[in-house]
Amino acid sequence: MSKTPGVCQSCGMPLLSQTDYGTEADGTSSSQYCHYCYQKGAYTDPNATVDQMAEKAGAIMTQMFAMPPDKAKEFSKMQIQNLYRWSGKIIPSCESCGMPLISDQDAGTETDGTRSLRYCTHCYQNGAFTEPDLTRETMVKKYAPMLASQYGMPIAKAEEMVERFTGTLSRWQ
Repeated sequence: MSKTPGVCQSCGMPLLSQTDYGTEADGTSSSQYCHYCYQKGAYTDPNATVDQMAEKAGAIMTQMFAMPPDKAKEFSKMQIQNLYRWSGKIIPSCESCGMPLISDQDAGTETDGTRSLRYCTHCYQNGAFTEPDLTRETMVKKYAPMLASQYGMPIAKAEEMVERFTGTLSRWQ
């Protein structure tokens, strides 16, 4: 896993440019949080709960990606509960598909059989990608229909969402 998370560790927003990052008390950029969640070394809403954050994030996802509000909140909560602010630890994510590597069973394997700290079992086994010729464009086309179906959103918006999110993953940079 890279040192700097690709998403805000409070709300899950992709951190795509320097302007996305919040600030520490000394004015430097936060390495973990977006400017909506963290400013001057403190949370902008210190009393927020996971459910409240999922409600806010879900509303944004509904607006951006035309996801039904109940599905957007469900998706947001599933993602947010694994972030540092809520779980108390940085849970690595697959640097190919973004799946959280919560348990050892989620992790792929290296050539010596040890667990990968960078990739999930679906993307990486025995030290190699399971789909070595997969491109980012193909990944978007592959995963967007599943996302659209599961969360009731238009396919074009699902493609946009997958495209945006995969921009934070090291395999596709």
